[in-house]
Amino acid sequence: MKILYVSTLMLLAGCMSGKDIVAVRQVKRPDKAVILRLCDDKTAIHSLLYPLSYEMKKNKDMDIRYLDNTFMFHDIRLSSGTGGCYLAPQDGNKNLSQSYKNFDGVIKYIIEDNGAIKERLDKYYKKMLSERKDTAHIPLEYFDDKFNDVIKNFFDGDSICLHFRKSKELYNIPLKVSFGQKLLSTE
Repeated sequence: MKILYVSTLMLLAGCMSGKDIVAVRQVKRPDKAVILRLCDDKTAIHSLLYPLSYEMKKNKDMDIRYLDNTFMFHDIRLSSGTGGCYLAPQDGNKNLSQSYKNFDGVIKYIIEDNGAIKERLDKYYKKMLSERKDTAHIPLEYFDDKFNDVIKNFFDGDSICLHFRKSKELYNIPLKVSFGQKLLSTE
C-alpha cells in the first residue's frame, strides 16, 4: 500500500495541471461520421467509432506539445483497452501555437457483447450484411439525434485526460467528454 501511495505522490509531483498553460475546447464537426465495424466472422457489430475533436492552444510563450491522452470509459464493458481514444493534429504537428489548432480522432467502443446497443443498431447490421460491407458510416448529427438513448445510457460520463509536455515538465488536463450537448472548454 505504501508503494502505491508513494508512486501516486511521485506521479502527481511530476505532473502539473496545465489549465493555465494550455486552453482546450471540445468542438463538434458536423462533417464527421460514427463508424460501425463488423466482427471478422460477421456475426455482430464489433465496434463503434465515435468522432471526437478538440481545439488546443498554448496560453504562454513557450514550447509545449501535445503528447497523448488517457481515456476513461464510464461503462468499462465498452472499453477497447489501451487504445480507447486516438487524437491527432490535423496538420501533423503536435507542437501548440498561440492560436487554436485542430486535433481530431475517435473513441473506440467495443459493442459486440452489449445486447441493448446491438438491438438499437440492428437495422445497420442487417444493411451491412445485405450490402456485403464490413463498415457503415452514420452522420454524426443523425446519430446524436436518433441514438440519444445509447449516448445517455452508455457513453455519458466518459472522460479524457490530455497530456502535454514542456521540456521535462508534464501537464495534464482532465475533461469530461461531451456528446452532442453543450461542448466543454477550459476557458
